[in-house]
Amino acid sequence: MSRRLLTSLTCWLILSVVPLGVACGETDWIKSGSFVELPESFDGADFESDLFRDSELSADAESRSEETGIQRTSLVTLQNEMVTEEEGEAPLVLPVSGAELSRVASPAWQILPDGLLYHSYLAGEKEPRFASQWLWDKNRGMVWEAVVGGRWGLVRKGGEGPDAQGFQFDVIGAAFVRIDPEEEDDLEAADFNAGFVGTWHYGKWRYKVGYTHYSCHLGDEYIIKNPGVTRYNYVRDSLLAGVTYDITPNFQIYGEIADALNHNGGAQPLELQFGTQWAPRYETGFRGAPFAAVHGHLRQEFNVIGSVNFETGWAWFNPDSGRMFRVGFQHYNGPSMQWSLVGRYENMTGIGMWFDY
Repeated sequence: MSRRLLTSLTCWLILSVVPLGVACGETDWIKSGSFVELPESFDGADFESDLFRDSELSADAESRSEETGIQRTSLVTLQNEMVTEEEGEAPLVLPVSGAELSRVASPAWQILPDGLLYHSYLAGEKEPRFASQWLWDKNRGMVWEAVVGGRWGLVRKGGEGPDAQGFQFDVIGAAFVRIDPEEEDDLEAADFNAGFVGTWHYGKWRYKVGYTHYSCHLGDEYIIKNPGVTRYNYVRDSLLAGVTYDITPNFQIYGEIADALNHNGGAQPLELQFGTQWAPRYETGFRGAPFAAVHGHLRQEFNVIGSVNFETGWAWFNPDSGRMFRVGFQHYNGPSMQWSLVGRYENMTGIGMWFDY
């Protein structure tokens, strides 16, 4: 009876020290997946019997206790259940990595966190990323669309890693340019985007709210070669709100609304975006995996008649960094992808490659 009492007191001491160490931030030994070795006399069945059922230990169980020997058990799972090694069975060992522990740890403020909590829409033609597309329009020929930019997290309150839960504040910056390869690679137009968003990720839901600025311009070479073209100073300063729902980790639907408090050059206040996307959110390695995405974009200046952009192809994803590289097919139909070309409609098909954070 004294041995059982000593075992119970020892285990209660372990259970008291573990949460105290976590609360004080002394978790290096947990992150490393280390284990504690219990004495030969310890038996999980004894402990459970003493603390929860308070019943007498059977003779068979006590016999097994003496034959079991030293056992290993994870300190993290010790609070939930005692892991025993039955005779003839492999020991059940449940280590916890630092990344897994960080996802359930108490939220803490981080500077320059890894990854994003709200990801860019894969088929969004105005999403900040690195991209290059070669598209053909039957009314004008070949165009080269390129995007240089991205979205980066400044601070986060929540777990660590590229797809943790919590709150994050991001900054946005991108340049969307069009080059005409049939006219000595002239710069035809360029749209510039800058802003900031607050993003949240809880369970299957992701949210964002923020501010974004668009300033759109025609290229000097294009103006010189087309002296009769009307030059618009297209500007939008908008407040936005968006939501994404993870049906599965690889399949999402989303919607976004923006209201331009300041608008010029033919722009109108309301802007709506929505779509769905399917892409790997697991380690693809060099082999990769297929992806597909469709995106709708409505703007008030076109009487809420907007564009449809479809992309499909092959993607490579690294869950440790949260980055994705894609190559594939694209079809775009609607108002010009360059917003400074006010009033122009395009029907373009081609290939592209995209890099997302």
